[in-house]
Amino acid sequence: MKKVLGLIGLAVLPMAANAQQEASRGFSYTYVDVGYVDVENDVGSFDVDGDGLQLRGAVELTDLFYLTGDYTDLDHEGNIDSSMLSVGVGVRRSVQSNLDLIGEVTWVNAEVDTPFGDADEDGYGLALGLRYRANNDVELEGAIRHVDVEDSNTLLDLRGRYYLNPSLALTGGLLIDSGDLGWTVGIRANFGR
Repeated sequence: MKKVLGLIGLAVLPMAANAQQEASRGFSYTYVDVGYVDVENDVGSFDVDGDGLQLRGAVELTDLFYLTGDYTDLDHEGNIDSSMLSVGVGVRRSVQSNLDLIGEVTWVNAEVDTPFGDADEDGYGLALGLRYRANNDVELEGAIRHVDVEDSNTLLDLRGRYYLNPSLALTGGLLIDSGDLGWTVGIRANFGR
C-alpha cells in the first residue's frame, strides 16, 4: 500500500508542479476584447459626447514581451466621427503570482471627420500600469496612459474583468482624463489563461 501511495505521489508531483507553474504565470497576454465605449468630452465651451466600438487585443511573444493593439471608432454629437488605432509592444514583470507590472510603447494614428474638414495625425503612446488578480474570477487593471498626437494627453485607465470561465470574461472600465470621463463594457476572449 505504501508503494502504491508513493507511486501515486510520484505521478501527481509533475502535474502539481505544472499547475504551480501555470498559476505563477498569472495572466494571459493573448486575448481579444470587444466593447461599447461612451465618452463625455468638454472641448472649450462645447460638449462633444460620443459612443462607439472598441477592439483591443494582445499576443504574447515570450514570458516578458507581448504585442498590443487597440482600435476605437466613435460617433460624436454634431456629425463628428473619430477613430484611433494604436499598435505596439508591451513588457510585463511579475511582481507577485497575482500582480504584474506592465509597460507599453505604441504608435498611434488618430482621425477626426467633421462637417468643416478632416484631420489625420500620427503620434505615440506610453503606458505604465498594474494587473491584479483578486481571485480566479476577478481581475483588476489600472494604468496611466500618455498619448501624444498633435497635442499630448494623459489619462487614468481603470478596468475590471469577471471571468465566467478561463476563456471568457465580462469587462468594464473607466477612462478619466482631466475632467473628461469615459466608460466601457464588453467581453474578453482569453487564449492561454
